[in-house]
Amino acid sequence: MILSKMLINQIATYLTKHFKLDKMMSYVFDKNELDTKVEKLEKDVELLKSISHTPKEFKCNYKPKKEIKYG
Repeated sequence: MILSKMLINQIATYLTKHFKLDKMMSYVFDKNELDTKVEKLEKDVELLKSISHTPKEFKCNYKPKKEIKYG
């Protein structure tokens, strides 16, 4: 059991180094520049939502004028 785990770990580390998967794995799982920018923007949007006024409901009282027919 322990020997098979060690063998699998050795093969996995060899394959990641051979195919340069360690860079891809770090790009996928670690925070990068874009992740931090998106988190900052989400915080800014939430702050703006909390500061902004609630939308008001306005009632339109427009009544079309009747046409006057001459004739």
